[in-house]
Amino acid sequence: MSLPFTDILHTDDRTPFTESFDFEAGGAAHPVLASGSGAGVILMHELPGFVPEFWRLARWIEAAGFRVYTPALYDGPGTPLEELHQIHGRVGGMARACISREIRLFAKHGGSPVSDWLRALARHVHGECGGPGVAAIGLCLTGNFAWSVAVEPSVKAAVAGEPALPFNNAGSIHLQPQEAEALKARDDLKVLALRFAGDPSCMAARFSSLQDLLGETLETRVLPDEAKNPRGNPFPHAVLTKDLIAEDGQPTFEAARDVLGFLTDRLKA
Repeated sequence: MSLPFTDILHTDDRTPFTESFDFEAGGAAHPVLASGSGAGVILMHELPGFVPEFWRLARWIEAAGFRVYTPALYDGPGTPLEELHQIHGRVGGMARACISREIRLFAKHGGSPVSDWLRALARHVHGECGGPGVAAIGLCLTGNFAWSVAVEPSVKAAVAGEPALPFNNAGSIHLQPQEAEALKARDDLKVLALRFAGDPSCMAARFSSLQDLLGETLETRVLPDEAKNPRGNPFPHAVLTKDLIAEDGQPTFEAARDVLGFLTDRLKA
């Protein structure tokens, strides 16, 4: 018997989205690319940006029956679509992230101002798509934003892939105290967090801190380092994108299956 989502996960469509709009809230604005229909899912890019494996993940989520929104967090409103589709190099992506006043890479305590903009986007997405709520997925640099966006009540599911912020405090979960309290108070939210056991940018201390805050609200997946794609990153890191091995039974592939099932359970029940 075929496992859930097998047909979807055996596709390899890495075509970028072509529908885009600018979204402004609280004095900040960024382009957002979107595609699909169904309940809304906000999928945030990692470093360096919109890599081909990111679009493969986006297309898998779309094919599972969701409308997927991919904010371009390094880019300002009015950025041409052709530029949004460019793949930024790791150095370029880091430089663009570092100069952003909205993303605080090295703040040992507190969060990032971009969280407010993302929460406004979640309200917009829910208003557009309807349904029980929306999901937020963050990867690497944006992994922590998955749960900071979930302070917004319209967010019913959050997926954090290898959450890496802040870079200089392994146990921090990158939230303001009031955000942490609001997140802890959510009784209708589920959070799924994934990492490789030996990822130096997302260590066990961060998951422990998140577990202490969320308790039974949190589900975790910690994958063995040997499960990473040998043609991926230099170290075990990107569970759902560059370090994923697209073969049945591979831990990363099954993690992607878990994510699609998680979204389906939370947004289509």
